[in-house]
Amino acid sequence: MFCFNNKGQSFMEGFIVACIITVLMFAAIQVCIIVTDDMFLNYSAFSATRKIVVTKNKEIADTAKETVSKFLLPYMLSSNSVFNYKTTHWDEDILGKKITDHSNKQIHKHNVKIGYYTRIMFGRFFDSLFYREQSARARMVKSPDENFYGKAYPDAREFPKYEQ
Repeated sequence: MFCFNNKGQSFMEGFIVACIITVLMFAAIQVCIIVTDDMFLNYSAFSATRKIVVTKNKEIADTAKETVSKFLLPYMLSSNSVFNYKTTHWDEDILGKKITDHSNKQIHKHNVKIGYYTRIMFGRFFDSLFYREQSARARMVKSPDENFYGKAYPDAREFPKYEQ
């Protein structure tokens, strides 16, 4: 009830509050890093899928892996949170059925998945939380009519081409 020796009480209260705020601050920073990695890798998957969709059928082979590698190399050099990624690409029928358009050309669905690992800050303190496994995906339907990959409709001008 009555405290006769209260020397250092405000120091201890401040120390406890500072520890709690520090933990919350690093947790917020970790969440921001995870969200940034997730957004960038989802954009990489989208870009790879988009490149596949507008590529001629005979040139598709390793387009997804090449595009993702070009996107991720500078990102991985600037950020040490993402490591060990794997890109997969599926060219499959929609809902497992052969679906055709109005001119009886088959429509294909393309899936690009990037599986990656993210390092967790201070993960050494937790045995099972050293890294976080995550994946980014994008799906698109390839137009069966290759004549319209570069323009919107029959009499339209070609889309401008940008060199990378």
